[in-house]
Amino acid sequence: MTEAIFRHPRSDRRGKGWARAAWEWVKLDERGLSIAEELISIGILTFAVGIVLAGIYTGTVGVKTRHRRVSAASLARSQLELVADSAYRPDPTAIPYPSVVPAAGYSVVVGLEYWIAPGGPFTTTLRNDGMQKVIVTVSGSEGQILQLEGYQVDR
Repeated sequence: MTEAIFRHPRSDRRGKGWARAAWEWVKLDERGLSIAEELISIGILTFAVGIVLAGIYTGTVGVKTRHRRVSAASLARSQLELVADSAYRPDPTAIPYPSVVPAAGYSVVVGLEYWIAPGGPFTTTLRNDGMQKVIVTVSGSEGQILQLEGYQVDR
C-alpha cells in the first residue's frame, strides 16, 4: 500500500512519512468516499449535535427552575416581612394580616399556628398566648414551590 501511495502519478511525497503520504493520497484520489463512510460520519455528527442539544435543554430547564425558586423566595420573604411589620393581632381570622400581591403565575397562602403557653407546642386552634407561627406557602402552576416560617410575637 505504501508503495502505491508513493507512486501516485501526481504525488512527489517521498521522505514525508507514511501518515502524511497517506493523507496526500486521499486528497489526490478522485474516487470519493463510499456510502458506508458517509453514513458513519453523518451518524457521528448527529450524535454530537444531539449531545449538544441535550445539554442546552438541560441548562434551560435548570435556569427556569432556579428562576421560579428565586421568585418564590422573594415573595415569601416579602410576605413574612409584611406580617412582621404589622402589629400583633390576637384574632387574625377576624382581622387578617396584610398580604402581598403575588406576581402572575404564583399564589401566596398565609397559615397560622398558635403557641400554647407556657411551654406547649403550636396548635391550629385559635389561642391568644402571645406568639404565632406564620407559615407562608408559595405555589405555582406546577404545585408548591416554597414554604417559609416565621414568628409574630405580642410585645
